[in-house]
Amino acid sequence: MSGGISASTLATAAIGLQAAGMASSAMGARAQSKATQAAYDYQSKVAANNAKIAEWQAENALERGQKAEQTSRLKTAQLKGTQRAALAEKGIALDEGSALNILNDTDYMGDVDANTIHDNAALEAWGYRAQAAGLSSDSSMLAARAAAEDPTAATTSSLLGSAGSVASSWYAYKTRTKVG
Repeated sequence: MSGGISASTLATAAIGLQAAGMASSAMGARAQSKATQAAYDYQSKVAANNAKIAEWQAENALERGQKAEQTSRLKTAQLKGTQRAALAEKGIALDEGSALNILNDTDYMGDVDANTIHDNAALEAWGYRAQAAGLSSDSSMLAARAAAEDPTAATTSSLLGSAGSVASSWYAYKTRTKVG
């Protein structure tokens, strides 16, 4: 072929481009695997941080519950004091009959209110702790996925997958050039 590019040169160039494509695919597979690994690692850290926040929220719910329970008990004691003063002012004996029933009912209802506040705070804290446990589990799973992601294996797999095609093209080229 005078003045043009020979078929042999074109075939060699095509095989070279195929090999370059193989290398590019391998680098892309490695970059993708590293990005996936980094994403899992990031998500794992976010889940771990969210688990800590949920635990702090649980502790806060218990603290708020304790304060609200204490406030409720103080209000009950204040109400009972007001009742005792009003009954005594009228000359009613506080240790018998209706006066005693009123004061006992006030104690009972105050305990019910305080216990309800306590139980609600405990239930709220339990919800946050359950959330924290789920987030910790998610964090562990994502960390395991990050550890399992292997950029070297992705690169090797890509190279091996493409190598057969390049080798086949090279073999076909060599077979044709020997025959022709």
